Amino acid sequence: MKTTVLTLGCYASTGGPSKSVRAFQRALDARIIAWLDPKELAAESLVFQPDAIVPCVPWPGLRNVLYPVAHALPEAEEIIATSDLVSCHLFWRWHCPWLYRIASKHRIPYWMVPHGGLDPYVFQTNGSIKRLFAKTVARSFLQNSPAVICSTQREYQKARVHLPQAEAFILPWPLEDADFRTRSEESRAVVRGRLGISDQSLCLLFLGRLHPMKRPLETITALARSGATNAHLIVVGNEYGITVDDCKRQAQQDGVADRVHVVGPAFGESKQGYFDAADVFISLSHRENFNFAAAESLGCGVPVILSPGNDLAADLLPVGCGWMLPNIEIAGEAIAAAAAAPQADRIERGQRGRDWAENTLRFSTFQTSLRTYAARLAEEATRGVA
Repeated sequence: MKTTVLTLGCYASTGGPSKSVRAFQRALDARIIAWLDPKELAAESLVFQPDAIVPCVPWPGLRNVLYPVAHALPEAEEIIATSDLVSCHLFWRWHCPWLYRIASKHRIPYWMVPHGGLDPYVFQTNGSIKRLFAKTVARSFLQNSPAVICSTQREYQKARVHLPQAEAFILPWPLEDADFRTRSEESRAVVRGRLGISDQSLCLLFLGRLHPMKRPLETITALARSGATNAHLIVVGNEYGITVDDCKRQAQQDGVADRVHVVGPAFGESKQGYFDAADVFISLSHRENFNFAAAESLGCGVPVILSPGNDLAADLLPVGCGWMLPNIEIAGEAIAAAAAAPQADRIERGQRGRDWAENTLRFSTFQTSLRTYAARLAEEATRGVA
């Protein structure tokens, strides 16, 4: 079976979408068409080697929607035409209406993977332009998409209004096998020692881009409002609208500068060290359609505090692996509860999360489910053509 992944340029800095697109490619052994802005590619390399690249034109306006240069389209069309199925990732760019036209021409089935791109929160920025795009050039793509894959039921419930004909398939994104590990006590001691956090203190971990959507400043304020004087917060992430200095100023303003440790971005073993040091992972994001960092925390047995903007929180509520918030106004109370809980209670919550992740987020589970679904869609499309 020949499968093609059509996606925007995915870079390491984009976090979750690049990881999940790569997981789809690996699971399906798919070819990749990357639709991208050459200026972005010049600044950062892709997380995969594409089989074809479709660059956009350099003109303002059209560049914003990644309108393609004509000479790159024949190769991309040939790949689509020789596919049994296309996995189309992300939205709000020209690759979606183009795929609808090419897939219809060659009678190739496809599914859409929005990666949270149809969440109502997205319309808070350039909402009028996005609504115009959805109602004009991308209207046929949305109205006639045969299938949509979402990582959580909650993500789909928010996206379904835009996809009236699409069959829903809910499939949580997988972790890497290396993410399922026993935390190192030696690493825990080293990281805490470097930051001046005692072993008796509660250590919270914020891990993600320093972006207003992820609320790092509000997380710092929640720590201050918790009244838990034995709680520390490690803030890990690259600057993306909010700077390291912004975080430090917020901590100073809230009177918790001595208990907030802003360390910048971390990858690989360095990132693992912060999971080792943490007692609880915290995300107060406005919107997370999955949240790989929260899932990685569960993979190594760290319980979580999640805002209602985390779509994964609804799936985790019955698991009992942390504190799922009905609103972020009580984030301080959740931090206080985590700080007051016996260590054995936090360990038990973490273990329940680890068990859930083992049963749900293994790559082998993801691959089997995805391939089975792909085969069914391709077979149904073939019968329809016949």
